[in-house]
Amino acid sequence: MQERIRKLHHNRIFALVFWLVVVFAAIVTLPNVSTIIQYDGQPQLANTSQPVKATQIRNNWGRNLNGTYTVNAVFNNPEGALTNKQLAAVNKSVSELQKRSNYYGIQKITTMTNTPTSKPQLFSKDKSTEVVQLAVSHNQGTVRQITEQLKNQISTIGLNTYVTSPEIISDAANEHISSFTLIVILMTLLIALVAMGILFASIIAPIITFLAILISYISTLSLATNLAYHWNFAYSEYTPIFLLLGISLFTLLTSFWFFRELRNLVDDGMESQAATSKVIHDLGYRILISTLSLTIAFGSLMLFDFSTIRAFGVLGIGFAITGIASVSLVPVFSGMLGASLFWPKKTRPQLKDHKFWHNLARFGFWQPWLAIVVVLFVVGPFALTYRNQLNYNNTQDIPNNQAVQGARVLSAHFGQGKSTPVTLYVQADQRLDNQDQLFQLDNLTKKLRAQPGVSSVTSVTQPGGQPITQYYVSNQLSSLNENLTGVVGQLGTVRNDLKSDSINLRQKTLKSEIKRLKKLTSQTNNLVSDSGTLESSLQTALSRSSAVGSSSSSKKVTSYINQLNKVNTELNTALTTMTALSNDASTVNTDASAAHSNLSNYAETLKAVNSSLNRSRKQVISMQKSLNDIYLYLGGLQTSEAAKSLYLSPTQIASGDFQQSMVNFTDEKVKATYLTITLKQEPNAQNTAKTLKHLKTVATSQLRGTSLKDAKLTFAGQPVVAATIQSQYQHDLPRVLLLVLGIILVLLIIFSRSLVQSTYWFLTFILSGLAGYQLTHLLMTWLTGNGVFNWQVPLLAFVPLTVLAVVELTQLALSYRLNDAPLLDWLLPGIKEVGQTTRHSLFIIITGVLGLLAAESQVLTAVTLITILTAIIFNLALPIIAASFGKLSVTLPAKKPYEFFSGKPKKRNPHRRKRRKTRSRRSRSRTRRSKKPATDVSSASPTETPSNSDTSTESKD
Repeated sequence: MQERIRKLHHNRIFALVFWLVVVFAAIVTLPNVSTIIQYDGQPQLANTSQPVKATQIRNNWGRNLNGTYTVNAVFNNPEGALTNKQLAAVNKSVSELQKRSNYYGIQKITTMTNTPTSKPQLFSKDKSTEVVQLAVSHNQGTVRQITEQLKNQISTIGLNTYVTSPEIISDAANEHISSFTLIVILMTLLIALVAMGILFASIIAPIITFLAILISYISTLSLATNLAYHWNFAYSEYTPIFLLLGISLFTLLTSFWFFRELRNLVDDGMESQAATSKVIHDLGYRILISTLSLTIAFGSLMLFDFSTIRAFGVLGIGFAITGIASVSLVPVFSGMLGASLFWPKKTRPQLKDHKFWHNLARFGFWQPWLAIVVVLFVVGPFALTYRNQLNYNNTQDIPNNQAVQGARVLSAHFGQGKSTPVTLYVQADQRLDNQDQLFQLDNLTKKLRAQPGVSSVTSVTQPGGQPITQYYVSNQLSSLNENLTGVVGQLGTVRNDLKSDSINLRQKTLKSEIKRLKKLTSQTNNLVSDSGTLESSLQTALSRSSAVGSSSSSKKVTSYINQLNKVNTELNTALTTMTALSNDASTVNTDASAAHSNLSNYAETLKAVNSSLNRSRKQVISMQKSLNDIYLYLGGLQTSEAAKSLYLSPTQIASGDFQQSMVNFTDEKVKATYLTITLKQEPNAQNTAKTLKHLKTVATSQLRGTSLKDAKLTFAGQPVVAATIQSQYQHDLPRVLLLVLGIILVLLIIFSRSLVQSTYWFLTFILSGLAGYQLTHLLMTWLTGNGVFNWQVPLLAFVPLTVLAVVELTQLALSYRLNDAPLLDWLLPGIKEVGQTTRHSLFIIITGVLGLLAAESQVLTAVTLITILTAIIFNLALPIIAASFGKLSVTLPAKKPYEFFSGKPKKRNPHRRKRRKTRSRRSRSRTRRSKKPATDVSSASPTETPSNSDTSTESKD
């Protein structure tokens, strides 16, 4: 039993079982990658960031809008203005949408019909496009499902309809990345398989490499996705791709080293298990330090807060798993198969002496300063013209998607920033439904609209993006001035009427009438007196006639008496008449006296009234003059800046239109409101972040010292998200580069035990990377017309470039460290030795990234070009710079200062020269004994020998 276990252990069967268990568990527990990309692919912003705070405000908004996001349903007539029939069709589609609002999770529908004040924001000026805004609940379903359902529901015959929002566009970007992720993975694996087949002219070796890549990749991917799914670990939409890219490149390189050494040992007759153990022993240190460098470098990215950068920390785990698989999984098959691993071509190919790196190194060794100038002249301009212009918009790579088309329609008919507005939330401790608060909000609206880069601003007081005239003092003054003009005119009429009334009173005529009435009264009094006298006389005459009639009896007397009786009767009648006349005269006299008294009193009253009318007329004249002054003042006030202020009366605040605006723009407690800011440019513009920062400063300054000075201001929207990503990215990217490159440089110094040489090599890589980046920028501008890279391009390109740097520089560092000869004796042979395998590394790097081109993505195309160009430039510049600076680091310190600056040759001591030749021969003997390459300084051109003999030291730097 122990013997069987020993054989199993000897054949590394336990390692194979271990990896089978690991890969089986990884496959079983692997979550749906597309789902993870959809939900966790976008950058996760910090809880203290503006967009996250705005989301928290929105989730507590009330009015059935908690946990919703805004979706724009766009109806466009490509042939021109919407006809009445088409508008009716749009209304019909919206009505059907309202009927099924519960099914789609629609909490609110805003149209230009139910919200007339917002019509300018919902109906384009050319009348060809109408927008219906929908508040859709996040809990109703995935963004992708809701979008598809709404797109089918709003479809209207004769119109182009779109469903768009920043959330939908982000989801479309994730969907596009998910769609080509599998293609890129398959193409990368296939190319890796072909590359190994070309290098070894074998079928089995590429299959073993393919299995090693696949097992390492599945294990790492399952770990990364489970961390994101269960523990909310940072995840990027490109995580599956850059994991495969890093793992495949590193596995290809380590497998190449392993199989090359194994083939040499097997062809020399060594048994397969022994040869495998020998290769592991010889290459173990190189694989270890490469794995350690990559693991520490990328693992350190987990220390950063920015989620996309932190997501690259998973690569550290991936490289660790890959390194372990390289020394444990691949040996299982090599030990079992031996020479059969290289079937069908079992014979070792004849090794050729490739002198490309050797010739480049000889040029640098021959004329170091000239070589350095040539490299800087060729590479320097590209590196020094490096521009860090990045695009923080995720729509660059999305194909012909309906949401992107809808956003473009909005930009074309409403302005570029219409599809991605900025929302400013204002939270206060007091209610916002009074004149004071509304006045400050309106001033803030006008102030923000006046800023450069802003197209329009909507708010509770300006729901349509323009001031409502009846809410402003200027309009109210206009009405007041019109009323005041009427009042002044009426006062003029009153003034004229008073003057006319004063004239019409005619007091002199009234006085003459009083005199006539007084004379009539006097005459009446005389008449009464005369009638009384006459009555008395008649009474006397009557009494006498009666006495006479009673005493006479003659005929004449009788006749006379009869006449007297007749006269008496007439006298009685006259007396009666006179009595009545006397009574009437008395009455008339009384009435005349009363009339005289009344007229006298009336005359006095009229005099007082006339005086009062004169005073009133003077007051009216004075009032008219004052009102004219007020009219002139109000007219001037109406045209001043002060008249542009908002003033809402309680009646206006309680009106239906304004209450509808309050419902649309304030929360349920009326203590929070929002302003929608439409920028003139899309969020990928280079100055968007600067504009948003300026707007925040302006808003804070505008509310300072007002009743809203303590209000909390929070910005949200896609431009804010892009600006937040840009801010975090620009803050963290330099630190990422310094940290990772610093770790690699420190490890390189430790492994090579040379500070100066490692620094020169490393700076060559930096220079090559900058040049490759700028050359790619020029090529992409020429090929696509768009030279602005997506912001993730530098991070994605950083993965293969770091693998390239670690692999090649580590190989050069180990060659330098393990060599016992002086630096000048090592330079040409050592660089040539490294160059024998570097061409294979270059081939692996270039072919390894070609699989990214299958995605037809500008992001991955840029990564491919940057990697290829940097690898080529680095492999051309490294041998020249290494030889040039290697020689200068020895020869320059050996010269005296005056000789260095004067250029005069130093005097030579023939005895010292003889000793140097002796030491040189001894060192070459040691080199041959240590089985180092036979090529040394003696193989250089004659012009190299004096330089080699000039040195006064034999040690390394």
